[in-house]
Amino acid sequence: MAEIFPNESLDLIFAGYPKGASGPVNTWLGLFTAFTASTVGTSAAVIASWSEVSAAGAYTRQTISSSSWGTVGTTQSGRGSAAAQVTFSTATAVWGTVNGFVIANSLTTAAGNVWFAANFDDTTAVVVNTNDVIKVTPSWIYTG
Repeated sequence: MAEIFPNESLDLIFAGYPKGASGPVNTWLGLFTAFTASTVGTSAAVIASWSEVSAAGAYTRQTISSSSWGTVGTTQSGRGSAAAQVTFSTATAVWGTVNGFVIANSLTTAAGNVWFAANFDDTTAVVVNTNDVIKVTPSWIYTG
């Protein structure tokens, strides 16, 4: 049995969340160190599986307001949207090797539910050392 979300259906989903008024007012962006630069966890993975950067060295999740998400557009295989670029605080300690980002429902590091996770587009890990600044432009795609 095959399953598919046609683009018309994906437009409806996107209209409700993350962009629409019926979704949460805020989500939070975190950085994960688990897996590899080109792999992420399974759909059953919980926040502990993602091995988020520890809440030290000035690391905190960053807030993304629902109004930050851009207009839904066509992608290679569905519909996609991106939020405005997010700048994390300057690292005051080594954060380690970061393989991607999570969008979660909690400001608290290593807590809450992961609503979305992705590697960086170029599938290159980023080593964050003391005094480094990392910027992320979160985006996601619903495919059909």
